[in-house]
Amino acid sequence: MTRSTTNCNKNGHPWHARCGSGAAWSPGRPVVTDEASDRATKAPQLCALDVRGDHRVLSGFSDHELAELALVPEGMPLRRYRLYLDLHDPGRAEFAAEGTEVVKPGQRLVARDDADPDVWSALRRACGYVTGRKSVG
Repeated sequence: MTRSTTNCNKNGHPWHARCGSGAAWSPGRPVVTDEASDRATKAPQLCALDVRGDHRVLSGFSDHELAELALVPEGMPLRRYRLYLDLHDPGRAEFAAEGTEVVKPGQRLVARDDADPDVWSALRRACGYVTGRKSVG
């Protein structure tokens, strides 16, 4: 499957490799679709740099770090037991998906599997700072 739309390169950060990446379709290549993945491909692939101004949690990160931090596309089902961070709800911090959730329109989630471990740890600390928690392990 490929992602057909992207916002990241439009915003002037061409070093972002994840947004807009994917193999091109070619004749004879099988196309695999299902309802959930079909919905996800219609949503633009965003990265944290695209939504920096909307989230206090992201204020201390460099443009490069945020450009490398892909957001889970709207309509994408969350993978069971995988860890995610909801930028709209920093008090929730990281959470494990049950496997029945789907990213809602406007929801901004980061998947731990897609994040650099150092950036993920810094995101967790930033959530704690924004919500007033003393320390996040």
